[in-house]
Amino acid sequence: MVNTFDPALSTAKDQIRFLLQDVGPDEWYVADETIEWMLSRWKPLYGTNEYVAAVIADTLAARYAREVSYSADGVSINLGAVGQQFRDLAASLREQHRSSLVGGIPDVGGVSPYEGRDHQVRPFAFGTGMHDDKGAGRQDYGGDDAPEYYQAEENPGV
Repeated sequence: MVNTFDPALSTAKDQIRFLLQDVGPDEWYVADETIEWMLSRWKPLYGTNEYVAAVIADTLAARYAREVSYSADGVSINLGAVGQQFRDLAASLREQHRSSLVGGIPDVGGVSPYEGRDHQVRPFAFGTGMHDDKGAGRQDYGGDDAPEYYQAEENPGV
């Protein structure tokens, strides 16, 4: 297993290593094969290297979460802080992922400017206090369909 990093950031693997700052020649956090697998697993779903790096950072945080702090002969090593640093990095990378998605076509919950009215669904007709006077009869006419003629006095309570 040979891990590599190209500072030119020519591949997605190198870009992810850069985002994680896993660029050292002596010690690597993640193997190249693991990065390639994570790319094949997460990039098709979310589309950015930032999200893939965030998932890897969460995985590294989980790795260091099981570590404990050591103290011997006046020397202390706190590996719990390393896990927290990776969690913070994952949150930052997810924010970068969200920022990269700004622009494009607006998503307003399934409403499209190119979509017409569904003629199988009766149009909604809502108004303030539209059902307050029960003696006035049915008051929910509206939409783009012409209402049938209705005389409230002749048909009370309908």
